[in-house]
Amino acid sequence: MEMRNLVKEKIAANGYALGAFVASSSAMNCEILALNGLDFVMIDCEHAETDAESIVHMCRASELYGMAPLVRVYNPDDGPMMSRMLDVGVNGVMAPLVGTPEQAKNLVNFTKYAPLGKRGANGGRGPRWGAYDNYVQASNECCLSIAQCESIEGLNNIEKIAATPGIDVVFIGTGDLSLEMGIKFKADSAANHTTEAPEMVAAVDRILKACQANGVIPGIVTASAEDAARRIRQGFQFVTCMNDLGFFRSRTRQHIQMVRDLVKH
Repeated sequence: MEMRNLVKEKIAANGYALGAFVASSSAMNCEILALNGLDFVMIDCEHAETDAESIVHMCRASELYGMAPLVRVYNPDDGPMMSRMLDVGVNGVMAPLVGTPEQAKNLVNFTKYAPLGKRGANGGRGPRWGAYDNYVQASNECCLSIAQCESIEGLNNIEKIAATPGIDVVFIGTGDLSLEMGIKFKADSAANHTTEAPEMVAAVDRILKACQANGVIPGIVTASAEDAARRIRQGFQFVTCMNDLGFFRSRTRQHIQMVRDLVKH
C-alpha cells in the first residue's frame, strides 16, 4: 500500500492547494468540503476543542474524497502532541507561533523520522498498522511539517526558519502578525483587513521570498475568494480560504437577513 502526499499532488497538478480551517470538530463538515473538491483541511486544535478521537473521524471523512487532513496544534514546543497527531493519521502538522530556528527544528524533530528528525516509531493508524510500504521514508516525504509565521520574532528569523531542513511549508498568520505590528483589524474578517498596510505588505513579501529561495511551499490565510485568488496569483501555493464556523456564521446571517428584507419589501 502506497502513501500519498495529496497536497503536493495538487500543487503539481494546479500550481496551488486550496484549503480551509475546520474549527467545528465536525467530520461531516470535512466530508462536505472534500465532496466539494477542496484540497486540504486544517483541523484546528489551537483555537477549537477538537480531540484525538474526533480527528480520526475527520481524517476518514477527508480521505474518502481524496482531501488531505492536516492539523494545527496549540504549542510550537509540544513535540509529543505533534507526533501523536501523525500517529492517528493526519497528513501533516502545523505549529503556530514558530519564532526561532530552534522551534522550527523542534517541529521537524517530532514530525520526521531519523535522519531528518527524532520521531518515535509506532504501529498505529498513521502507518495503517504496517500496511504502508516503507512507512518511515514515505512519512518523511508525505507528511508535511508546517511552520506558522505570525510574530515579529518569526518575521525577523524567517530566512533561518525557511532554511531549516525538513520544513515543508511556511504559513503566514496575518491576524496575529498584524496585532504585534500594531495594525488594527475587524475580528470577523482579519485576513481582509491586515494586508494593505505598507509594513504588512513588506512582511508578506519577505516571507514569500524566503520560502521561494529555500524551496519551501509558501502558505497564507485568506478570508474571501478574491483574496485567495490574489494570493495564489502572487505565488502562494498553500492557501486557506475560509474557517468553517466563520463561513457558516457569515452566510447564515446573510441568508436570514435577506429573508427578512424580502418580507419587508
